[in-house]
Amino acid sequence: MPEENKSPFHYQETAVMSATGSWYIDFENKKSYWDNEAKKILGYPQEYKPSLKNCYKYFAKDSVKQASDLFLTCSSGIYFDEEIKMITASSDEIWVRSIGKPIKNKQGEVIGVKGVFQDIDESKKKELKLQKSINIIASQNNRLFNFAHIVSHNLRSHSSNLTLLVQLIESVETTEEKLELIDEVKTIGKNLNTTIEHLNEIVTVHTNKKQKRRDLIFKDVLNLVENSIRNIINSGNAKISFDFNELEGVRFIPAYLESIFLNLITNAIKYKHPDKDAIINFKSGVEGKRKFLKISDNGVGIDMQRYGDKIFGMYKTFHHNTDAVGIGLFITKNQIEAQNGTITVDSIVGEGTTFTIWFN
Repeated sequence: MPEENKSPFHYQETAVMSATGSWYIDFENKKSYWDNEAKKILGYPQEYKPSLKNCYKYFAKDSVKQASDLFLTCSSGIYFDEEIKMITASSDEIWVRSIGKPIKNKQGEVIGVKGVFQDIDESKKKELKLQKSINIIASQNNRLFNFAHIVSHNLRSHSSNLTLLVQLIESVETTEEKLELIDEVKTIGKNLNTTIEHLNEIVTVHTNKKQKRRDLIFKDVLNLVENSIRNIINSGNAKISFDFNELEGVRFIPAYLESIFLNLITNAIKYKHPDKDAIINFKSGVEGKRKFLKISDNGVGIDMQRYGDKIFGMYKTFHHNTDAVGIGLFITKNQIEAQNGTITVDSIVGEGTTFTIWFN
């Protein structure tokens, strides 16, 4: 379009069509300004005056630091172009693309920051949903590969051992030697049965994932599990505390949540620090629109640099406990992901471990 034909209306129409609002922060007068489209995107009336003092309230809780870093960077003279979550007047979270650049006076001093933000909420949520689906598929493929490996490797090992023993039994002559070898057959049979039980547990998680969810109270589930393993808790001299004030419970399959609590508590006791009594804390809450539950302990911890990508693998163990099998965390992760949730872990060797369950 020729320059002479451009008008404020043209720019305003472009802003409306692209859902792009303009903003400006004046450092000298300590004020901030939004145009009408910016106010419209965030759901504020045209007469609304944005507050520089309370600017943090315009950003999602998990984006406040990002926003602060961007403005600090920009105020030092550096341009930015980032995707960030903002909060509307009705307290909804929306994704925007925010672009900002520093404004300088004749002396080259930064006296303000100006820019635009564009509503990309719909496309960003589609992108995140697609990425989540990709992650779920990747996780399912990984579990399938793990399952196939256990079936092909472990079962084949048991089968080979049995075949070899049968050949040995046929080759020895004395009854005493045959009886000794039959005892070995019993051992292999027991190990084979254990492997099949573990595989069956995994299959059960996925075949039962359509069981009905129920509204569960964390405190009730915790009491149920504590009562069922009271002897284990007492023998480990463990102390369990909880804070469910922010989030009392979730909608979940009861048997799964009980199993998750049971696995994480017994793990914390099994891998307690040799110089400390086991302390296990449950803390629930909400971050943005996501519900979470953290289970922390003060145990021996896990070397995340060495084992971080193997923690939830089947038959993966990271300590020298003779009774460690490496199936509990694998099952726990499967149960959570079967309900479209996720689990993450943070740990410091010698200090303890925190598992965070994100519910969907």
